Amino acid sequence: MADVQKTVPAREIKSFKFELESADEATGEFSGYAAVFGNVDAGGDIIERGAFAKTIVDDFDRIKILSQHDNCDLPIGKPIELREDSKGLYIRGKISDTQKGRDIQTLLKDGVLTEMSIGYDAVDLDFDGEQGIRHLKEIKLWEISIVTWAMNDQAKIDEVKSLVETLKIETKSGKLSRARLNTLKPFITVLKELAEILSPFLELAALEEQEPDDGTQNNIAKTKQRDVKQTKSAGMVFKIIPPKK
Repeated sequence: MADVQKTVPAREIKSFKFELESADEATGEFSGYAAVFGNVDAGGDIIERGAFAKTIVDDFDRIKILSQHDNCDLPIGKPIELREDSKGLYIRGKISDTQKGRDIQTLLKDGVLTEMSIGYDAVDLDFDGEQGIRHLKEIKLWEISIVTWAMNDQAKIDEVKSLVETLKIETKSGKLSRARLNTLKPFITVLKELAEILSPFLELAALEEQEPDDGTQNNIAKTKQRDVKQTKSAGMVFKIIPPKK
């Protein structure tokens, strides 16, 4: 019997200007909107009303509040209430009484932290090829993060990973639009520049892999000579420093 391959959704991050309604340092509770419906966001997506309905029921007890999407550190709190209304995803959450939690409560109340970001899987979506827009119809929510700036470095990395997966799907289905290609032009330009800058290093690595191991003492001398190598590109000298042992 032929193997059936299932497409596993790629974890994505989506950022919003958090609309804080209240923050109580005494109880650690805060409330506001973590996502809004109906508008095209910076990632070219529209979240449809109802997208969070299933995950609120199925996953509520597992959804955590994090700081800066750092799932390697301890969570800073949990949602007490998650619900959809006509505006978006409303959250009432409780920040735990830890050192980091108390710091975040103060920064929320003072208006220093004003942005939130969600970590999620896009379970069901429709793609508008003419506009180059995804309509997110169902989302599996993993975490809600309080972030300093919505577009932090990690968010950018995850968005690039998400974009790669989206482009694979669009290319295979023949739904890669002219609008999508136009938005990718600056990204493609940066990749070309990176490839030009890094090509000497890649060529050097390929040459090192091709060097035969003759098993003689002469091979040890070659290894020592490779400890520090230089390569030139566009008038610049790059010094490759081996890692410390």
